[in-house]
Amino acid sequence: MSKKKRSKPVEKIRLSGRNIYTDKKGRVIFYDMLTKKGYLIDKKSENSAVFFKNRFVVILFAAILFGATFLSVIQAVIAWAVMMVLAELAFRRVFLKKLEPVTDVDFERRVSALQYIIENKEKSRVIVLIILYFLFAILVVLNAYTEDYSVKLWVFSGCLSVVGVYFGVLHIIALVKMNGKDKKK
Repeated sequence: MSKKKRSKPVEKIRLSGRNIYTDKKGRVIFYDMLTKKGYLIDKKSENSAVFFKNRFVVILFAAILFGATFLSVIQAVIAWAVMMVLAELAFRRVFLKKLEPVTDVDFERRVSALQYIIENKEKSRVIVLIILYFLFAILVVLNAYTEDYSVKLWVFSGCLSVVGVYFGVLHIIALVKMNGKDKKK
């Protein structure tokens, strides 16, 4: 008698969005458009993958904080550029080298942000995120008004506000779909 090997169940991972796919086995794959390769993201690489997936936004906010606290605008831009180069080098030379390359990326099985929210988040958390995203959208514009920002910073604040509204609406759509699923049960 031969023993059947049981495959381990695939654990849910917190990654979704652009460049995140699943293969036929349900594993999470990050597709790097520059190298045209897929990389398997396992549970232990998840936190690093979340940071590197959002590295541009994280570094942008760090540069904004530097500029607002103790650096001039020029120094903040230089700090931003240096952090971007370092993060990209760390991503390409360290993080991707640790991951297992995958050749059979199924581009039809992309994990969208909406799908991820519906399948993995609780309703109460989605409601809180809706409130927080809309508060962010309002507060960033209110801050620009109270600080009497220049036109460039007003435009930047407006763009950040639009991003907050986008994610708020995305979570509203997810909440509606979650409620629709519950009614069908």
